[in-house]
Amino acid sequence: MKFQKYVQENKTFPVFVLVGTILLMAGLFIDFYSMHMLIFISIFLIILYGLGVFYERHVDDYLTFTFTEVPNRHYKGDEGYIEVEIEQKGILPLLNAEIVIEMDDVIEFKGGKTIARRYMTTFNKYFNLMFWEKRKIKIPYETKKRGIAKVQNIELVVPNIFGFSKVFMKARKRFNKEVIVYPNKTVVPNIDLMSPKNMGFHRATHSLFDEHTLPVGTRDYEQGDAFNKIHWKASAKEGALQTKVFEKASQISWCFLLNVRSEQGLSVAENVETLLEQIAYMTEYATKNQIPYRIFVNISALDQIPFIHQLEGEGHFHYRKTLELLLE
Repeated sequence: MKFQKYVQENKTFPVFVLVGTILLMAGLFIDFYSMHMLIFISIFLIILYGLGVFYERHVDDYLTFTFTEVPNRHYKGDEGYIEVEIEQKGILPLLNAEIVIEMDDVIEFKGGKTIARRYMTTFNKYFNLMFWEKRKIKIPYETKKRGIAKVQNIELVVPNIFGFSKVFMKARKRFNKEVIVYPNKTVVPNIDLMSPKNMGFHRATHSLFDEHTLPVGTRDYEQGDAFNKIHWKASAKEGALQTKVFEKASQISWCFLLNVRSEQGLSVAENVETLLEQIAYMTEYATKNQIPYRIFVNISALDQIPFIHQLEGEGHFHYRKTLELLLE
């Protein structure tokens, strides 16, 4: 995995290297017994400095950082967690390292902090990672509002174990990990009183309309029954007129027109969250009762159309698409 690195140097360690170089030069002009000790100290300091530079340049060569697959779809007020996996496949350990994760403030990390000006929530944690070791870090959170929280920034702060500097490593990769927070559902009263008025294909217990392609049986003829509904074969068999009985059918299809603009049309309406919660409730009701529906929202789409339109459909997959639409 690639990181964008920069090093926060400490001026103390280069001074040691300078002192070591001076001692090495001085060892050439003093007596034989003292020269061995000075040369040893100077070489030790120079080697230590070289190892520190090597660590800074190669600590991330075999370092990987991934998110594990855990469910992250919630409603407002739910709790959950994301789990990150850090693995060092090289020989350079990370001691007292710090991980910093930054996501959108749709959620709030527990034990983290919120940056209101940037609309972000951040989480940091210290950890140790030895060579050829894998570690999982679980980060709990609470959902705060409707929307999608994406990973905006990941940074590792690693102290140089051979010196006095720190290595800051910012991940260049854009992670697809996200937390989806659906709108809550607000009950809409008397929704069950909405009854169909036209002929359709939706089977119903009580309806003014019959589906002639779905006969379910016969009954005795009653005065007023249409002539074309008489079942002649059954009548001949029973010796009395029999009338065809068909499946009851109605047209049930809902269309939602959602206005999210204010009266001036320049900003989002103040009650937009309530409207979205009511739409979420009614579409859930439609899904449970197998009622097809479609939605129009007056916000611009990517193709310059001045509204977003979800085509008519039904079922749980269609409802899931609706919840994702309401996040925009």
